[in-house]
Amino acid sequence: MINSLKQASRFSSRSKFIILHTLTSAGVILFLLFFYYSFSSSLKQEKYIQAKHLSEAGVGVIQSFHQQAVKGELTLVQAQMLAKKALQSAVYGKNGYFWISDTRGKLLMHPYQTQKVGDNMLNWTDINGKFFFRELIREAKAGGGWVSYYWSKPNTETEYPKISYVEYFESWDWVLGTGVYLDDVEKEIYWAMLQTSGIVIGCFLIFTIIIILIVNHFVRELEELAIRDGLTNLYTKRFLKEILPSIINKNQRDKDCLMAAIFMDIDHFKRVNDNYGHNNGDKVLRKIAQVVIDDTRAGDFCIRFGGEEFLVVGVFADAQTTIDIAERIRVDVSQLQFAAEKKKFQVTLSAGIALYDSQKETFDDTIKRADKKLYESKQGGRDRVSI
Repeated sequence: MINSLKQASRFSSRSKFIILHTLTSAGVILFLLFFYYSFSSSLKQEKYIQAKHLSEAGVGVIQSFHQQAVKGELTLVQAQMLAKKALQSAVYGKNGYFWISDTRGKLLMHPYQTQKVGDNMLNWTDINGKFFFRELIREAKAGGGWVSYYWSKPNTETEYPKISYVEYFESWDWVLGTGVYLDDVEKEIYWAMLQTSGIVIGCFLIFTIIIILIVNHFVRELEELAIRDGLTNLYTKRFLKEILPSIINKNQRDKDCLMAAIFMDIDHFKRVNDNYGHNNGDKVLRKIAQVVIDDTRAGDFCIRFGGEEFLVVGVFADAQTTIDIAERIRVDVSQLQFAAEKKKFQVTLSAGIALYDSQKETFDDTIKRADKKLYESKQGGRDRVSI
Protein backbone atom coordinates (compact mmCIF):
# COMPACT_ATOMS: atom_id res chain seq x y z
CA MET A 1 0.00 0.00 0.00
CA ILE A 2 2.80 2.36 0.96
CA ASN A 3 4.73 1.43 -2.15
CA SER A 4 1.63 2.03 -4.24
CA LEU A 5 1.25 5.48 -2.69
CA LYS A 6 4.92 6.24 -3.33
CA GLN A 7 4.59 5.16 -6.94
CA ALA A 8 1.40 7.19 -7.28
CA SER A 9 3.17 10.15 -5.68
CA ARG A 10 6.13 9.77 -8.04
CA PHE A 11 3.77 9.54 -10.99
CA SER A 12 1.85 12.59 -9.77
CA SER A 13 5.09 14.58 -9.30
CA ARG A 14 6.38 13.46 -12.66
CA SER A 15 3.11 14.44 -14.29
CA LYS A 16 3.19 17.83 -12.59
CA PHE A 17 6.80 18.32 -13.68
CA ILE A 18 5.93 17.39 -17.28
CA ILE A 19 2.93 19.73 -17.22
CA LEU A 20 5.00 22.52 -15.66
CA HIS A 21 7.81 21.91 -18.13
CA THR A 22 5.35 21.93 -21.04
CA LEU A 23 3.68 25.11 -19.82
CA THR A 24 7.03 26.74 -19.20
CA SER A 25 8.28 25.74 -22.66
CA ALA A 26 5.06 27.04 -24.20
CA GLY A 27 5.51 30.25 -22.24
CA VAL A 28 9.06 30.65 -23.51
CA ILE A 29 7.97 30.03 -27.10
CA LEU A 30 5.03 32.41 -26.80
CA PHE A 31 7.26 35.01 -25.21
CA LEU A 32 9.83 34.71 -27.97
CA LEU A 33 7.15 34.94 -30.64
CA PHE A 34 5.57 37.92 -28.92
CA PHE A 35 8.93 39.55 -28.37
CA TYR A 36 9.95 38.99 -31.99
CA TYR A 37 6.73 40.54 -33.24
CA SER A 38 6.87 43.49 -30.80
CA PHE A 39 10.57 44.14 -31.19
CA SER A 40 10.56 43.83 -34.99
CA SER A 41 7.51 46.09 -35.27
CA SER A 42 8.98 48.66 -32.89
CA LEU A 43 12.40 48.61 -34.55
CA LYS A 44 10.93 48.97 -38.04
CA GLN A 45 8.68 51.81 -36.89
CA GLU A 46 11.65 53.44 -35.18
CA LYS A 47 13.76 53.25 -38.34
CA TYR A 48 10.92 54.71 -40.42
CA ILE A 49 10.37 57.56 -37.95
CA GLN A 50 14.12 58.17 -37.86
CA ALA A 51 14.25 58.42 -41.65
CA LYS A 52 11.32 60.85 -41.65
CA HIS A 53 12.89 63.11 -39.03
CA LEU A 54 16.27 62.96 -40.74
CA SER A 55 14.60 64.00 -43.98
CA GLU A 56 12.94 66.91 -42.16
CA ALA A 57 16.33 67.81 -40.65
CA GLY A 58 17.86 67.70 -44.14
CA VAL A 59 15.25 70.18 -45.38
CA GLY A 60 16.22 72.34 -42.40
CA VAL A 61 19.82 72.32 -43.64
CA ILE A 62 18.65 73.36 -47.11
CA GLN A 63 16.46 76.07 -45.59
CA SER A 64 19.41 77.55 -43.70
CA PHE A 65 21.43 77.94 -46.91
CA HIS A 66 18.37 79.28 -48.71
CA GLN A 67 18.00 81.99 -46.06
CA GLN A 68 21.63 82.98 -46.54
CA ALA A 69 20.99 83.32 -50.27
CA VAL A 70 17.86 85.42 -49.61
CA LYS A 71 19.86 87.72 -47.33
CA GLY A 72 22.51 88.10 -50.00
CA GLU A 73 25.21 86.41 -47.93
CA LEU A 74 25.59 83.77 -50.65
CA THR A 75 24.65 83.58 -54.30
CA LEU A 76 21.98 81.07 -55.24
CA VAL A 77 24.58 78.84 -56.92
CA GLN A 78 26.85 78.98 -53.86
CA ALA A 79 23.99 78.22 -51.47
CA GLN A 80 22.81 75.23 -53.50
CA MET A 81 26.34 73.90 -53.89
CA LEU A 82 27.04 74.15 -50.15
CA ALA A 83 23.69 72.55 -49.30
CA LYS A 84 24.43 69.60 -51.59
CA LYS A 85 27.92 69.17 -50.17
CA ALA A 86 26.64 69.26 -46.58
CA LEU A 87 23.99 66.63 -47.24
CA GLN A 88 26.29 64.50 -49.40
CA SER A 89 28.64 64.08 -46.45
CA ALA A 90 25.83 63.49 -43.94
CA VAL A 91 25.94 59.68 -44.01
CA TYR A 92 24.70 57.88 -40.92
CA GLY A 93 24.17 54.42 -39.42
CA LYS A 94 24.46 51.45 -41.78
CA ASN A 95 23.94 52.46 -45.42
CA GLY A 96 22.14 55.68 -44.47
CA TYR A 97 22.50 58.73 -46.75
CA PHE A 98 20.59 61.61 -48.39
CA TRP A 99 19.88 62.15 -52.09
CA ILE A 100 18.40 65.09 -54.04
CA SER A 101 16.57 65.44 -57.34
CA ASP A 102 14.35 68.07 -58.91
CA THR A 103 10.70 67.54 -59.87
CA ARG A 104 11.64 67.01 -63.50
CA GLY A 105 13.47 63.85 -62.47
CA LYS A 106 17.05 65.12 -62.71
CA LEU A 107 19.29 63.59 -60.05
CA LEU A 108 21.15 66.50 -58.39
CA MET A 109 23.09 64.75 -55.62
CA HIS A 110 23.81 61.18 -54.58
CA PRO A 111 26.88 60.31 -52.46
CA TYR A 112 27.29 56.79 -53.90
CA GLN A 113 25.79 56.99 -57.42
CA THR A 114 27.83 59.96 -58.68
CA GLN A 115 27.79 58.59 -62.21
CA LYS A 116 24.00 59.08 -62.30
CA VAL A 117 24.11 62.68 -61.08
CA GLY A 118 22.76 64.86 -63.87
CA ASP A 119 20.71 62.02 -65.40
CA ASN A 120 16.94 62.20 -65.73
CA MET A 121 15.51 59.37 -63.63
CA LEU A 122 11.82 59.62 -64.54
CA ASN A 123 12.05 56.60 -66.83
CA TRP A 124 14.39 54.66 -64.54
CA THR A 125 12.88 51.43 -63.24
CA ASP A 126 13.93 49.04 -60.49
CA ILE A 127 14.19 45.26 -60.90
CA ASN A 128 10.39 45.01 -60.68
CA GLY A 129 9.88 47.53 -63.48
CA LYS A 130 8.60 50.23 -61.13
CA PHE A 131 8.99 53.89 -62.18
CA PHE A 132 9.67 54.78 -58.57
CA PHE A 133 11.17 58.23 -59.17
CA ARG A 134 7.81 59.39 -60.48
CA GLU A 135 6.21 58.18 -57.26
CA LEU A 136 8.95 59.78 -55.13
CA ILE A 137 8.37 63.15 -56.77
CA ARG A 138 4.58 62.81 -56.52
CA GLU A 139 4.70 61.98 -52.79
CA ALA A 140 7.13 64.82 -52.07
CA LYS A 141 4.98 67.42 -53.82
CA ALA A 142 1.90 66.10 -52.00
CA GLY A 143 3.43 67.05 -48.66
CA GLY A 144 5.93 64.26 -48.05
CA GLY A 145 5.52 60.51 -47.83
CA TRP A 146 6.92 56.99 -48.01
CA VAL A 147 7.83 55.11 -51.20
CA SER A 148 9.10 51.53 -51.43
CA TYR A 149 11.32 50.35 -54.28
CA TYR A 150 14.56 48.52 -55.09
CA TRP A 151 17.90 50.37 -55.13
CA SER A 152 21.55 49.33 -54.93
CA LYS A 153 23.47 49.68 -51.68
CA PRO A 154 26.64 51.79 -51.40
CA ASN A 155 29.52 50.32 -53.39
CA THR A 156 27.39 47.51 -54.88
CA GLU A 157 25.38 47.02 -58.06
CA THR A 158 22.83 44.60 -56.58
CA GLU A 159 19.43 46.16 -55.85
CA TYR A 160 17.82 45.63 -52.44
CA PRO A 161 14.33 46.46 -51.15
CA LYS A 162 14.28 49.97 -49.68
CA ILE A 163 11.76 52.41 -48.26
CA SER A 164 12.44 56.16 -48.34
CA TYR A 165 10.76 59.24 -46.95
CA VAL A 166 10.78 62.25 -49.28
CA GLU A 167 10.25 65.99 -48.67
CA TYR A 168 9.81 68.84 -51.15
CA PHE A 169 11.65 72.17 -50.91
CA GLU A 170 9.56 74.33 -53.19
CA SER A 171 11.83 77.40 -53.29
CA TRP A 172 14.52 75.41 -55.12
CA ASP A 173 12.23 72.78 -56.65
CA TRP A 174 14.23 70.10 -54.81
CA VAL A 175 13.08 66.66 -53.70
CA LEU A 176 15.09 65.38 -50.72
CA GLY A 177 14.93 61.77 -49.54
CA THR A 178 16.51 59.29 -47.18
CA GLY A 179 15.50 55.81 -46.10
CA VAL A 180 16.38 52.33 -44.90
CA TYR A 181 17.20 49.04 -46.60
CA LEU A 182 14.69 46.50 -45.33
CA ASP A 183 17.16 43.60 -45.24
CA ASP A 184 19.46 45.63 -42.95
CA VAL A 185 16.56 46.03 -40.53
CA GLU A 186 15.77 42.30 -40.75
CA LYS A 187 19.40 41.43 -40.00
CA GLU A 188 19.38 43.69 -36.97
CA ILE A 189 16.20 41.99 -35.76
CA TYR A 190 17.67 38.53 -36.41
CA TRP A 191 20.82 39.13 -34.40
CA ALA A 192 18.86 40.70 -31.56
CA MET A 193 16.56 37.66 -31.50
CA LEU A 194 19.46 35.21 -31.65
CA GLN A 195 21.11 36.78 -28.62
CA THR A 196 17.85 36.95 -26.70
CA SER A 197 16.96 33.31 -27.44
CA GLY A 198 20.39 32.18 -26.22
CA ILE A 199 19.90 34.00 -22.95
CA VAL A 200 16.41 32.54 -22.42
CA ILE A 201 17.34 28.94 -23.34
CA GLY A 202 20.63 29.03 -21.40
CA CYS A 203 18.84 30.19 -18.25
CA PHE A 204 15.75 28.00 -18.60
CA LEU A 205 15.83 26.71 -14.99
CA ILE A 206 15.45 30.25 -13.64
CA PHE A 207 12.81 31.13 -16.21
CA THR A 208 10.81 33.55 -14.08
CA ILE A 209 13.85 35.62 -13.11
CA ILE A 210 15.13 35.65 -16.69
CA ILE A 211 11.73 36.77 -18.01
CA ILE A 212 11.68 39.68 -15.58
CA LEU A 213 15.24 40.66 -16.51
CA ILE A 214 14.60 40.36 -20.25
CA VAL A 215 11.37 42.35 -20.10
CA ASN A 216 13.02 45.09 -18.05
CA HIS A 217 16.07 45.09 -20.31
CA PHE A 218 14.14 45.35 -23.56
CA VAL A 219 11.70 47.90 -22.20
CA ARG A 220 14.77 50.06 -21.57
CA GLU A 221 16.09 49.19 -25.04
CA LEU A 222 12.81 50.20 -26.69
CA GLU A 223 12.69 53.43 -24.68
CA GLU A 224 16.23 54.27 -25.87
CA LEU A 225 15.21 53.52 -29.46
CA ALA A 226 12.55 56.24 -29.34
CA ILE A 227 13.38 59.43 -31.18
CA ARG A 228 10.72 61.45 -29.37
CA ASP A 229 10.23 61.63 -25.62
CA GLY A 230 6.75 60.32 -24.84
CA LEU A 231 5.86 63.03 -22.30
CA THR A 232 7.24 66.20 -23.89
CA ASN A 233 7.50 65.25 -27.58
CA LEU A 234 11.06 66.61 -27.59
CA TYR A 235 13.93 64.66 -29.15
CA THR A 236 15.72 62.08 -27.01
CA LYS A 237 19.43 61.95 -26.12
CA ARG A 238 19.76 58.91 -28.40
CA PHE A 239 18.53 60.89 -31.41
CA LEU A 240 21.01 63.64 -30.56
CA LYS A 241 23.83 61.09 -30.82
CA GLU A 242 22.52 60.00 -34.24
CA ILE A 243 22.21 63.47 -35.76
CA LEU A 244 25.17 65.16 -34.02
CA PRO A 245 27.81 64.18 -36.65
CA SER A 246 25.73 65.82 -39.39
CA ILE A 247 25.32 69.02 -37.37
CA ILE A 248 29.05 69.14 -36.66
CA ASN A 249 29.87 68.60 -40.38
CA LYS A 250 27.62 71.52 -41.31
CA ASN A 251 29.19 73.72 -38.65
CA GLN A 252 32.68 72.92 -39.92
CA ARG A 253 31.70 73.91 -43.45
CA ASP A 254 29.90 77.10 -42.47
CA LYS A 255 32.72 79.15 -40.93
CA ASP A 256 30.45 82.17 -40.40
CA CYS A 257 28.17 80.39 -37.93
CA LEU A 258 28.59 79.06 -34.41
CA MET A 259 27.41 75.76 -33.05
CA ALA A 260 26.18 76.06 -29.48
CA ALA A 261 24.48 74.17 -26.66
CA ILE A 262 21.85 75.75 -24.41
CA PHE A 263 21.41 73.68 -21.23
CA MET A 264 18.28 74.46 -19.20
CA ASP A 265 16.82 73.26 -15.92
CA ILE A 266 13.54 74.06 -14.12
CA ASP A 267 14.23 75.82 -10.83
CA HIS A 268 13.04 73.99 -7.67
CA PHE A 269 11.12 71.42 -9.73
CA LYS A 270 11.12 68.99 -6.80
CA ARG A 271 8.91 71.44 -4.91
CA VAL A 272 6.35 71.28 -7.71
CA ASN A 273 6.15 67.47 -7.44
CA ASP A 274 6.12 67.59 -3.63
CA ASN A 275 3.51 70.35 -3.33
CA TYR A 276 1.23 69.65 -6.28
CA GLY A 277 1.88 66.02 -7.25
CA HIS A 278 3.64 64.33 -10.15
CA ASN A 279 0.66 64.72 -12.49
CA ASN A 280 0.95 68.48 -12.23
CA GLY A 281 4.72 68.15 -12.50
CA ASP A 282 4.19 66.39 -15.85
CA LYS A 283 1.92 69.23 -16.98
CA VAL A 284 4.67 71.72 -16.16
CA LEU A 285 7.19 69.69 -18.19
CA ARG A 286 4.85 69.50 -21.19
CA LYS A 287 4.11 73.24 -21.18
CA ILE A 288 7.74 74.23 -20.82
CA ALA A 289 8.72 71.80 -23.59
CA GLN A 290 6.17 73.53 -25.85
CA VAL A 291 7.69 76.91 -25.00
CA VAL A 292 11.14 75.56 -25.93
CA ILE A 293 9.76 74.32 -29.28
CA ASP A 294 7.90 77.59 -30.00
CA ASP A 295 10.84 79.84 -29.10
CA THR A 296 13.49 78.02 -31.14
CA ARG A 297 13.97 77.86 -34.90
CA ALA A 298 12.97 75.13 -37.32
CA GLY A 299 16.56 73.91 -37.70
CA ASP A 300 17.29 73.75 -33.95
CA PHE A 301 17.19 70.46 -32.05
CA CYS A 302 15.25 70.53 -28.78
CA ILE A 303 16.06 67.59 -26.50
CA ARG A 304 14.75 66.37 -23.18
CA PHE A 305 18.12 65.62 -21.60
CA GLY A 306 16.93 64.40 -18.20
CA GLY A 307 14.01 64.64 -15.78
CA GLU A 308 13.58 68.43 -15.79
CA GLU A 309 16.61 69.21 -17.95
CA PHE A 310 16.34 70.45 -21.53
CA LEU A 311 18.99 70.97 -24.19
CA VAL A 312 18.86 73.03 -27.38
CA VAL A 313 21.54 72.38 -30.01
CA GLY A 314 21.80 74.56 -33.09
CA VAL A 315 23.96 76.55 -35.48
CA PHE A 316 23.69 80.28 -34.77
CA ALA A 317 24.85 83.43 -36.53
CA ASP A 318 26.63 84.68 -33.40
CA ALA A 319 26.75 84.37 -29.62
CA GLN A 320 24.12 87.08 -29.16
CA THR A 321 21.58 85.09 -31.19
CA THR A 322 22.09 82.16 -28.84
CA ILE A 323 21.63 84.40 -25.79
CA ASP A 324 18.47 85.95 -27.29
CA ILE A 325 16.87 82.53 -27.78
CA ALA A 326 17.77 81.39 -24.26
CA GLU A 327 16.45 84.63 -22.77
CA ARG A 328 13.22 84.37 -24.76
CA ILE A 329 12.64 80.87 -23.42
CA ARG A 330 13.47 81.97 -19.86
CA VAL A 331 11.08 84.95 -19.97
CA ASP A 332 8.22 83.01 -21.57
CA VAL A 333 8.56 80.20 -19.01
CA SER A 334 8.45 82.69 -16.13
CA GLN A 335 5.14 84.04 -17.49
CA LEU A 336 3.40 80.66 -17.58
CA GLN A 337 0.50 80.21 -15.17
CA PHE A 338 -0.28 76.84 -13.58
CA ALA A 339 -3.16 75.78 -11.36
CA ALA A 340 -3.49 72.82 -8.97
CA GLU A 341 -6.14 72.26 -6.30
CA LYS A 342 -7.45 75.81 -6.76
CA LYS A 343 -3.97 77.16 -6.19
CA LYS A 344 -2.03 79.05 -8.83
CA PHE A 345 1.72 78.83 -9.13
CA GLN A 346 4.57 79.75 -11.47
CA VAL A 347 8.01 78.33 -12.19
CA THR A 348 11.28 79.72 -13.46
CA LEU A 349 14.06 78.31 -15.55
CA SER A 350 17.84 78.70 -15.45
CA ALA A 351 20.11 78.23 -18.46
CA GLY A 352 23.75 77.89 -19.37
CA ILE A 353 25.27 78.42 -22.83
CA ALA A 354 28.49 77.08 -24.30
CA LEU A 355 29.86 77.70 -27.81
CA TYR A 356 31.45 74.75 -29.58
CA ASP A 357 35.13 74.96 -30.55
CA SER A 358 36.00 71.93 -32.70
CA GLN A 359 39.71 72.67 -32.41
CA LYS A 360 39.77 72.33 -28.64
CA GLU A 361 37.02 69.92 -27.57
CA THR A 362 34.35 67.41 -28.46
CA PHE A 363 30.71 68.43 -28.42
CA ASP A 364 30.22 66.35 -25.27
CA ASP A 365 32.72 68.71 -23.64
CA THR A 366 30.64 71.64 -24.89
CA ILE A 367 27.53 70.19 -23.25
CA LYS A 368 29.46 69.74 -20.00
CA ARG A 369 30.56 73.39 -20.13
CA ALA A 370 26.97 74.46 -20.75
CA ASP A 371 25.99 72.40 -17.69
CA LYS A 372 28.62 74.24 -15.62
CA LYS A 373 27.24 77.56 -16.85
CA LEU A 374 23.79 76.35 -15.81
CA TYR A 375 25.21 75.69 -12.34
CA GLU A 376 26.52 79.28 -12.29
CA SER A 377 22.99 80.49 -13.05
CA LYS A 378 21.68 78.39 -10.16
CA GLN A 379 24.35 79.72 -7.81
CA GLY A 380 23.70 83.28 -8.96
CA GLY A 381 20.06 83.23 -7.89
CA ARG A 382 18.28 81.20 -10.62
CA ASP A 383 15.94 82.48 -13.33
CA ARG A 384 18.88 83.68 -15.41
CA VAL A 385 21.13 82.80 -18.36
CA SER A 386 24.91 82.40 -18.12
CA ILE A 387 27.42 82.12 -20.97
